[in-house]
Amino acid sequence: MDTVIRDIYGADRGFNVAADIQTRTADGYPLIDIYREFVDALNEWNQSRNVFSALFTSVTTDSFFQLPTNPEQGEEFELQSEFGVPKAMRRNVDYFRMGLPLDFYDAATRFTQAFLRDASREQVELQFSNALEADNRLVFRKTMQALTTKVTAGNRDTNENGVEIFDLWDGSAGETPPPFAGKTFSAGHSHYLVSGAAALDSGDIEALISTIQEHGFGLRNTGERLIVLVHPDEADAIATWRRGVENANSAVAKYDFIPAQGAPAYLTDETIVGDRPPATYNSLAIEGSYGDAWIIKDYQVPTGYVIATATSGSGSTRNPLAIREHVNSEYRGLRLLTVDNHPLRNAYFQRGFGVGVRNRSAAAVMQIKASGSYVDPTWP
Repeated sequence: MDTVIRDIYGADRGFNVAADIQTRTADGYPLIDIYREFVDALNEWNQSRNVFSALFTSVTTDSFFQLPTNPEQGEEFELQSEFGVPKAMRRNVDYFRMGLPLDFYDAATRFTQAFLRDASREQVELQFSNALEADNRLVFRKTMQALTTKVTAGNRDTNENGVEIFDLWDGSAGETPPPFAGKTFSAGHSHYLVSGAAALDSGDIEALISTIQEHGFGLRNTGERLIVLVHPDEADAIATWRRGVENANSAVAKYDFIPAQGAPAYLTDETIVGDRPPATYNSLAIEGSYGDAWIIKDYQVPTGYVIATATSGSGSTRNPLAIREHVNSEYRGLRLLTVDNHPLRNAYFQRGFGVGVRNRSAAAVMQIKASGSYVDPTWP
């Protein structure tokens, strides 16, 4: 009786069967030199993490954050009495835990003996470049999913320590943001918004800005920046907004759109009061500003979604997200492993990380549609 063995992933995708080890490519390059270049490139790659990810995140090895629930409320001074003594002050702070995931991802490049015998340097390097692009896409996707995926209480995942992994404020009953500057918030507060119209208007961007700034993030006096990410289709509409002039959905803009320093040249008979936004920020091209927000367009942003986030720069713990890596430094970043002492024949690429929300108030997402509930976008 024949025994049926179920496929093990990767089992039929190429194993070496030749005994001889080739040390050079067909055009004369030593394979060990290519391997060393691969390692050097990986080290550089890990230094220059995906720019979107760096802009929105900080990096940690902790499995959870323990954050105060009432950071602003405290004791008050009392009027001094001639004969009395002041009352004792005692600050009570409640804490809650926000978990971070950690998963390992891998992919392999398997070259047959015949391939390495006849391949050119460019053919070998192409496979390596493909792995780098896949890693870049993975980190980007997980970062943006953590920022834009709404998961209400009762449906959230937990990490290996059983700590709940949160999203932005999502309207869950009983969850209330901490007060800021005397303003309190009601339970059910949400940072996943729906525009209520089929076209983006100035009121939508103003609502996103307000939703973040009312919590103390992205304010000018803190030195933080407000970044609004949009698809080019939405960016074209924003570029037409002028203060006091009606735009889509009968909205009247509160501010002028001001082109960035790197924007295409234009003619105007008006004077700009204040500074124009810079050409780039954290390697991202800026289209211009609207109010306190810098507008960045990118084709990777799904059409019909606008993402606003406060950032204190790459790696700041004030950023909305955190990337978790392994506590052992040997398992951080994108790693290249070999399993049979051959520099290239069976190379494994491995990335261990997880992305979760750290500051639930520091970002907001709006879906542009006439009605209905917020639906998570799909990221490539």
